[in-house]
Amino acid sequence: MAEGEQPRDLRPTEGADATSRLLEELLAEGKPVAEIAVRLGISVPDAHARIRGVPPGRDMEAGGLPPLPPSLAQQGQPGGGEGRTPLASGGGGGGPEPRRPSAPEPGRGLSRRAFLGLAAAGIAGLATGGTFLAMRGGEEEDDIVRPPRPIPVPPTLTPVPPALAALQPATGIFKELTLEPGQPLTEDHGIFFLRTRGEGAGSVTGWQVAEPGGDPPVYKAGAGRRFIATTNALHERTTGRSWTWPEDRLRLLGFSDYGALFEVVEEELGPHLIKRARYVLTNGRLEERAEFELTGTLLPSIPPFFDPIGRRVFLALQQPQEYPSLFMLDGATGWVTSVFSPQRQSTLQRILFHATTPASDGESFLLPFSYWPTRPPLTLGYGIFATFVARLGWAGDHQGMTRVRVDRAFVSPDGSLAAGERVLAVPGTDPPLFEETSTVLVIDGTTGRNLFRVRSARLNYGDELGGARWLADSSGLVMQTKIGGRVGYSFVSRDGSRLEPLPDPPGPSGEWFQHPDMRGAAPSPDDPSLIAFGRTDVYDRASGRWMGMNPTGAAPAHVGPWSGDGSNEVVLALPHQPHRMLPLLADLDETRIEHNLPTEGDDA
Repeated sequence: MAEGEQPRDLRPTEGADATSRLLEELLAEGKPVAEIAVRLGISVPDAHARIRGVPPGRDMEAGGLPPLPPSLAQQGQPGGGEGRTPLASGGGGGGPEPRRPSAPEPGRGLSRRAFLGLAAAGIAGLATGGTFLAMRGGEEEDDIVRPPRPIPVPPTLTPVPPALAALQPATGIFKELTLEPGQPLTEDHGIFFLRTRGEGAGSVTGWQVAEPGGDPPVYKAGAGRRFIATTNALHERTTGRSWTWPEDRLRLLGFSDYGALFEVVEEELGPHLIKRARYVLTNGRLEERAEFELTGTLLPSIPPFFDPIGRRVFLALQQPQEYPSLFMLDGATGWVTSVFSPQRQSTLQRILFHATTPASDGESFLLPFSYWPTRPPLTLGYGIFATFVARLGWAGDHQGMTRVRVDRAFVSPDGSLAAGERVLAVPGTDPPLFEETSTVLVIDGTTGRNLFRVRSARLNYGDELGGARWLADSSGLVMQTKIGGRVGYSFVSRDGSRLEPLPDPPGPSGEWFQHPDMRGAAPSPDDPSLIAFGRTDVYDRASGRWMGMNPTGAAPAHVGPWSGDGSNEVVLALPHQPHRMLPLLADLDETRIEHNLPTEGDDA
């Protein structure tokens, strides 16, 4: 355009001749096809057709499309090289035949304003990596797909690895051992299972770390006994698969047949800082199900435990104000709920959770807890302020609460009875004096009323021997007694009408088993006739038969002898671990049962 010349109106004035003249002028100026279409008020495909000299709506004859003018044929080709046009592949390629433009229907052509709006929308869609559909009169014409543009990641953001990235499959970690019935157990470490029923009863199968290194590993067995573990390895007995992890990355807290609970190890906090830890719940294939973040420190008196189907795990944590809370971690929903959190009744007390007992209804569990004074009494006695038994459903619902006057409550599987040990005060003494023998109280599990007591008997026996004292059918309980001058174990019926001494186990009698406490009796969780002694022997009350393992040079560790849901096996872990046995506060005299108890007062 010459200097001072006014811009001309390049729109066609009227008729096909005016449109053709304007098209020739735009082509001579090298305008792009999109601008030509806008200036002519037609669609882009029709603009291509007009440029090529094909009348709208007329089929092209075989032999290809007419070539583009030189001014447009070179657009988009760097260096002026040869290339394909936007609508033709040129040369006989094997691609699909290009879509031919069609003539606009009468009365349905797009106006210039409508086409501009459509073009703007298409440009915006292409900018976001979407798809632009060229429409004429509501009919889809072209489908142009652009790949999505990558989203840049700021260099300061570092991807966080999964919590279980440190958990890796491994081989050759554990080796399996088998022993025939009666064969001595000469190993000094490992975990061993005594078959109690069916074919192979009395045989022993064991596993141990193939290369233990320095100190012998600490072995554990999960609920259901499908998995065994050490501090940094897990092994599945049924398939032989193993997993390992570095101890400075993960800590295994509990596991069952359906999964495991890990704590992600973080930097240790100072003594006055609140610990906030991450916990990861897995499924039975050791794959992550859910991750949780909770405040508090673990309570050793109540290890994590799973519901019967393994979907939920319950975790007891000590909270900042010196009171515990029981949390329910739901692996299916990823939710965490505080289901039980008793408050302190005074600043001179602390709350202690005891091990839980699954109820025989399969729908709930029983959680005993006690209030202990922070300043121990000056006179002999346990000094318990109060003990309660809470009944909770596996969904976390509260179903009941009973107060009992014992230090540690053992609850029958049906929840109808509770038992505990106390050193009773001598009536009428001030300051109070206490008896020299301990007494077992049997209590109504609903009202908390004392039903009868067994004088000179104990329930708090064994070297860290948890588990039940009641038989599986709640027909009676096992306690330590002294009858005819002999300290041993006896069965007491639930109504206190019968006292049945149990025979001494025929198992090993070496250094570790000289004291009767080391041969503590633990009833089976599902068979009222089976009782384990010392984690090494099993007695069948119905048949009088004994089965056992005979470790020749090592003493048992603190693993419970029974699985939480069955008694097909008794488990023995080696070697012995440092124990925290409470000192005995009273001796045993001749055992006897007393009825007609007072209903009120601590002397009951």
